[in-house]
Amino acid sequence: MLHLFLFLFTASLLLSCTFSEPPPSPDVVARVGDVHITRDRVERAASRLFPKHARSDLQRQALERLIDIEVLLLAARQEGLENDFQVTSKVAQREQELILDEMYRRGVVAVADDISGDEAHKYFEQYRIGQQRRLSRILASGPAAIDHVLARLRGPDSFAAVASELSDDGNTAQQGGDLGWKSRLDFKNYVLRRQIFGAKPGQIIGPVQEPDGFSVFVVTDEREVPFAEMAPAVVEAMQEQKHTIATFEFLEGLANRADIAERRETFALLLARLSEAGEQMPTFKKGETELVLLELDGEPWTLNNFMAAMTSERNQAEIRELDDLRRFARRLYALKVLLPRHARAIGIHQAERVAQGLETTRRRALVERIRQVKVLETLNPSKEEIGAYYAANKDLYVREERISILEILVDTRTQADSLLAAIERGGDLGDLARRYSRRSTRIRRAEGRIQLLRPDKYGNLGWEAKDAEVGQIVGPVKTAQGFTVFKVLNKVPGHQQSLDEVWGRVRAHLLQDLTQERFDALLVKLKAQYSDQIHIYEDRLRQVSKSTEGPTLWGARASGPQWIPAPG
Repeated sequence: MLHLFLFLFTASLLLSCTFSEPPPSPDVVARVGDVHITRDRVERAASRLFPKHARSDLQRQALERLIDIEVLLLAARQEGLENDFQVTSKVAQREQELILDEMYRRGVVAVADDISGDEAHKYFEQYRIGQQRRLSRILASGPAAIDHVLARLRGPDSFAAVASELSDDGNTAQQGGDLGWKSRLDFKNYVLRRQIFGAKPGQIIGPVQEPDGFSVFVVTDEREVPFAEMAPAVVEAMQEQKHTIATFEFLEGLANRADIAERRETFALLLARLSEAGEQMPTFKKGETELVLLELDGEPWTLNNFMAAMTSERNQAEIRELDDLRRFARRLYALKVLLPRHARAIGIHQAERVAQGLETTRRRALVERIRQVKVLETLNPSKEEIGAYYAANKDLYVREERISILEILVDTRTQADSLLAAIERGGDLGDLARRYSRRSTRIRRAEGRIQLLRPDKYGNLGWEAKDAEVGQIVGPVKTAQGFTVFKVLNKVPGHQQSLDEVWGRVRAHLLQDLTQERFDALLVKLKAQYSDQIHIYEDRLRQVSKSTEGPTLWGARASGPQWIPAPG
């Protein structure tokens, strides 16, 4: 799993290297097809792959990694993947970003970043940025897990207790799911923003589908903060908004200058489908996606084109009326169709950073797509295979023992004794933790709540917590950080999770392992297939070695161009 991740991560770096096709020279150390790999490219690859090392075998590994990438690109092009929709859409997406960046740089799209204090204060008041909600979150990895969370929340347990026991967010579980204070500036998703700021303390929000699973939220508190505290964040948000508005205005100008024909009946149908879908993706009847929405010079732009463009955008527009939809659709059309045309007309495509960025994106997309086609899309493990993987790796699916405590950490025993005396006089442990604990601000805000995952890893604190009863106050206990006083809030014993509980994780782990095996096999096969196109110039490698570590940097093999033989 780690090997594949490292390959994909480093490939994204190595693919950005420039390449050209000069006649072989002392700088060219290898060739794959028509692509020459230079000494400089190998050295840069080695420094990225192995930044803390300079051994000769590692530089050889960097060269082999570059050869792997070029072989994958050969295969992808032979498969015709340069015209694959996923590849072309990624290139097109990156193209519009590069064009807009270049237009900002040249001043074609002008943005005034200066924002006065009065403007920022007006924005702060208008959009109620001072209102803040304190949130807690529970993350569940799949539908079955989130159903279990919701069932528990309907019972007597508090949100914090359920989060401590069941949340898969390791950063917040030990604080009962606490995310801290949030303002409207923290939410790009306008639907979630509206839900959060329309909720009252204690109200459950969600589930919300996210990239890492399903989340439920609860508002635990609310407050108002002054403008001075939020001023920097407000200015940053306004600058980002100015860039967005300038881009919208430029795109709307392109659309207005073009003689675009609109199909009103198709717009009405699209608005109806979007309204029916609500927060979900709309569904269409057979043939509806081929209906023409916009047309220019006889070239149609269909509902299918609109949906592809809409889903590729990071910030979705809020559409309530037909005019909202018209403006949004025309902006998308200008972004996807008119902007590239305009860029070519004024020579933006000739800019080196645009051309280089497009080539890097194309190469990266081809490598990823050949991996998908030849590996990922061939994998479909059966229930029996998933069950066998679970049985062979059961130790990976053990819910560790968890102990929730409310703790105060101080520097000296005298301070800890004073805290115990205060608690005995009726002092509130949570309030004392918030005022006096040396723990992080996040833990103090949570009134000292900490979840000990695998308590034996916490030294004296963990051992004392394991021996204590729920509700018992313990201390002072000497730790590596100082002296601690704590109360045991809850204990959840460790247990073996069933296959049903962790089905999604088991399948994901199996897929990762199978992907690595198939990917390694694919590279071996492709190197054999293209062995007559892979050349390493060993004499030039030896010349490189003389200018770096000496004659052992690249190793010693026969001089002259060599062909890599077919494996096995």
